[in-house]
Amino acid sequence: MPNAPLIQDGQRPDADFIARLSPAVSAAMPLAARIFDEFRKVSADGCGVTRQAFGAGEQAAMDVIGAEAAELGLEIAHDAAGNLYVTLPGPDRSRPAVLMGSHLDSVPVGGNYDGAAGVVAGVAVLAALRSLDIVPAQDIRVMGIRGEESVWFGTAYLGSGLALGLLPVERLDDLTRTDTGKTLAQHIDALGYDSGKLRADPPHLSSRNVAAYYELHIEQGPLLQERDLPVAVATVVRGNARYPFAHCEGTNAHSAAVPRAFRRDAVLATADLVMRLEEFWREIEAAGSVDSVLTVGEFYTDPEAHGMTTVPGRVTFTLNFGTTIASDIEEFHRRVAHYARDIEAQRDVKFELGPATGTPPRPLDTEIRAGLGEACRALGHEPFELATAGHDAAMFAKAGIPSGMVLVRNANGSHNPDEAMDMEDFEEGCRVLATALAVRGHL
Repeated sequence: MPNAPLIQDGQRPDADFIARLSPAVSAAMPLAARIFDEFRKVSADGCGVTRQAFGAGEQAAMDVIGAEAAELGLEIAHDAAGNLYVTLPGPDRSRPAVLMGSHLDSVPVGGNYDGAAGVVAGVAVLAALRSLDIVPAQDIRVMGIRGEESVWFGTAYLGSGLALGLLPVERLDDLTRTDTGKTLAQHIDALGYDSGKLRADPPHLSSRNVAAYYELHIEQGPLLQERDLPVAVATVVRGNARYPFAHCEGTNAHSAAVPRAFRRDAVLATADLVMRLEEFWREIEAAGSVDSVLTVGEFYTDPEAHGMTTVPGRVTFTLNFGTTIASDIEEFHRRVAHYARDIEAQRDVKFELGPATGTPPRPLDTEIRAGLGEACRALGHEPFELATAGHDAAMFAKAGIPSGMVLVRNANGSHNPDEAMDMEDFEEGCRVLATALAVRGHL
């Protein structure tokens, strides 16, 4: 017979119990540091790290987590998409599990902590609970999620979307990875998992078998750094509107021979569009949308035809707009279409914006946020709350699963090799996570 949970249903953890968690989490930090070091070794690309979604780098990180989980005596499983699950069992396996997790892929030439820190944090918390011989009230499970970064297949949240049944199965065949040209289904099958089961079986995860989802992630902006705070609690995952495959078509021409009135300059036309969209950004900020962001991540001319003395006839670009206000997303789409039509008429060019993608804003669960705030206060500091960028937590929230996030201070931003999360801040984030599990009655 398994031992009973240390805290029975309906009870609150006392201060002594919470105090026992912190040193146990601290004792798991050498394990966490070792995992981060192994991640860097198996995915180093000469400058940063590259963990390709449904590819070699991501799989190598999965293998590192699996090996460490086996050493801890934890259960290890995968779903048909190849997402990894590491479980500390509770006494009643029929109860919905509590998940902690994040993604293990990275952008090309990225940093070692984006996404991965959430998986390592979950393993560290399970190691701490294991060291205290705690039997949780229900299964506590860490999920290593595949394919969160949109750069690989042009769409984000693939691993969580497949696990939750939120990604249409036809996308298995029409999504192709940008560096290989192979479909998502081909990549899944090549790794030894089963795209056929994804088409035929019900979703692996749902609100019926998951009670809550917790995600630790590095902050990807400067707010914690600016305020000298180690951690924060996320309030909402920003929604976004994205145009990942946009082009502007004009005509190549001789720079010294064609007057302005006769030019069909794709660079100036696209720059005009971008500057009008920046004015839209300023407009909604002035109206109160202070959590909005606009990025033109790609903007380039045709390398086969461009040159200093050539009027550029083609520009490829992307648009990525994020906000916490759903109506701003609708207005962004309207403005993009309106501005493009106006510039086409003025400059005699043609915009091919391609398919738009995106997600609505996802507020995070108020009770989980309160529990994370209570955990912060139990550890001696007032919780700081802020909106955050797109993360897998948005998919769990969309599926009706109560979800929350802990954000950890990180210098130098993210999606670059210079990510600089201090292990002391990471340790504090893990303490908040473990304490929240206690105050929410999961232990």
